[in-house]
Amino acid sequence: MRSLRILLAVVTSVALTGCINSTTLIKLKADGSGTVEQTTLMNTAALKAMMPGAEKQMGGGVVNKADLERTAARMGKGVRLVSAEPTKGANGFEGSKAIFAFDDINQIQVSQGPSMSGSTDGRVDAAPTTEDPVRFTLTQSGGTSKLTIAFVDKPGGSSQGGTSSDMPDLTNPMMMGMIKSMFAGFKLNIDLEVAGSIVTTNAEYVTGSRLTLLEMDMDSLLADEAKLKALQSKLGPEASLSAIKPYLKDIKGIKVDGPTISVEFK
Repeated sequence: MRSLRILLAVVTSVALTGCINSTTLIKLKADGSGTVEQTTLMNTAALKAMMPGAEKQMGGGVVNKADLERTAARMGKGVRLVSAEPTKGANGFEGSKAIFAFDDINQIQVSQGPSMSGSTDGRVDAAPTTEDPVRFTLTQSGGTSKLTIAFVDKPGGSSQGGTSSDMPDLTNPMMMGMIKSMFAGFKLNIDLEVAGSIVTTNAEYVTGSRLTLLEMDMDSLLADEAKLKALQSKLGPEASLSAIKPYLKDIKGIKVDGPTISVEFK
């Protein structure tokens, strides 16, 4: 929920968010161990045009392993960096791909916000906080493993994106034009893939052994202005994920599961 409100609140602190593609894939084995693959791409051409020199401050395709090591420590007990390398995407996007390993998924948390770890500036990252992490609980019984995935479901308040007055006026054509320009190309994705076959799950977005926990494509989301304006009225500071989720189903460009997902696999 925090990430959704932040993306709709155009403030200085997220002015560069539109230049980011962030993908997180959690791969889980039946014994609770696994890996977290994080790929962060930034539109360096757009950054240069908007803020000359910003692409150097935010990484510019150079991997900072010290920053990634700190991210591993914040992700949870026993998480360690396995590898990191520069990578490039389409349309001028470039950044890094990092793989972290963990021994017990019960000990880790993953941020809902875009990951910017590995930049040359150690201050620029989206490490999990006490307010927005996705948390996991794994149990084993009768030859199967059952994972419970929990999102924060409490009302937002000022700590999760501010009050409704922080939200941009989406009825203003000039404001909408500015938002579309700022968030052009922004994508955020968090998936979880289990090793083996799924026995049962209440997840809404399932493909084979992979669950999509969160997905945002701002170009698609901002294309339907009428639905976006209707959604804005539901994003007050007292709204929880459970309350807002029904209004997201018919909106292209966003998938949010939860607040509690369970998947049993073997």
